[in-house]
Amino acid sequence: MANPDIMIIDDDPMVGELSRDLLTDAGWQVELIQDSMEAIPAIKARTPRLIVTDIMMPGITGMDICKAVKSDPGLKHVKIIVVSGKSYEVEKQRAFQFGADFFLQKPYNVETFSGTVKEILESTGAVAAPPAAEPPKLEIVQEEDSFEQASELDPGQVRVTVWGARGLPTMVPNAPSKYGRQTSCVSVETRDHIFVFDAGTGIIPLGREIVTKKKYYKQIWLFLTHFHLDHILGLGNFAPIHDAKFAVHIVGANDPEKSLKEMAQSALYSSFAFTTHPPTAKVDLYEVLEDNYELLPGVKVSTMYSNHPTSTLIYSIEIHGKKIVYAPDSEVWGDATAFQDYDEKFGAFAKGADLFIHDANYNDKDYEVYKKEGHSSLSITVDFAISKVEAKELLLFHLNADYTDEQLDQMLADANAAITARGAQLPCHLAQEGRQFLMKGR
Repeated sequence: MANPDIMIIDDDPMVGELSRDLLTDAGWQVELIQDSMEAIPAIKARTPRLIVTDIMMPGITGMDICKAVKSDPGLKHVKIIVVSGKSYEVEKQRAFQFGADFFLQKPYNVETFSGTVKEILESTGAVAAPPAAEPPKLEIVQEEDSFEQASELDPGQVRVTVWGARGLPTMVPNAPSKYGRQTSCVSVETRDHIFVFDAGTGIIPLGREIVTKKKYYKQIWLFLTHFHLDHILGLGNFAPIHDAKFAVHIVGANDPEKSLKEMAQSALYSSFAFTTHPPTAKVDLYEVLEDNYELLPGVKVSTMYSNHPTSTLIYSIEIHGKKIVYAPDSEVWGDATAFQDYDEKFGAFAKGADLFIHDANYNDKDYEVYKKEGHSSLSITVDFAISKVEAKELLLFHLNADYTDEQLDQMLADANAAITARGAQLPCHLAQEGRQFLMKGR
């Protein structure tokens, strides 16, 4: 076909094809690309007048596409409309920061969609492009571990430990809590390996235990969901990073605003880092997309983008026949539509989880005030775990930093009451520092 007037980039066939048909009927030459990895080469080869891109897609996100186009002197004149079900105000601001000309929330009005596109195409306003920045290209690789001694776990056992499960408060609280006050960190251990999810302040006591009691874990895999402060605050003071006997492999997704490499440099080497000493351990960075990875023999890690502001990942780790899903910052809607398929996609991703660790930041009353800001409510999470995930065990996570123990106790009671009312068999727990789950796999 001739160079298109408009290029649509959307992995959802229903939305992408509908958008293409609407704009084609309005008289434009339109090309639909459903694989975002093909988007940048196609844009460079055919230089459309306007791009309509979704945000959350496997491979390259819409924010990455926006940044790449507006950073290219030969493409920065191309207009961009970002279309997304992620309606958070911070996402809109980020879209404009990376050069978007318009932010359109899903589901959009099909009757006015073509008119909106026409207005953007005919507008003459210029948007300043951010400076170009090429992210480092790294891939997951297999590595062999060497051990000084064996773990106390039996072959086939998997132990999950909560080291921190709170969000970050606006003020440091004075009141003690039986649930703990540290921010997000969970470890998954086997006899031979340790996998750590997030580097909130909870990673600090974990690090001390590794260097004093668990020295046999020489290779440490650290998976970051995103770069909000409560998920990386403890990284600089993670003791194994400052011990040359260890190797720490940090896994995460690039964000258009800050790459994984830039985050690590800021947290570990910057003058403003929460540590006074640079690492002495071997530190590797592994940038991942939404995909499946054979991390080590018998260890499968899968990722998908979460419904949360910024480029945020959800992880699934399958090991010894057990599936653990970690989604500390995720807003499930409970009202999925053809235009908002996050619940369906996430449900399929997490299906059958042996342990489902999920955001339950708000009780139902507060969620009515704070909905659509990136965190889930109690009732919707419980219903989602039962109806969509069919989880075998549920761990309510990302506890509200401002909630008292009494409020949290009530949330757990309400969750169990809802499970009983549904006639479901779902053990449900509220995350608590030091809480462990020991699973016997194959």
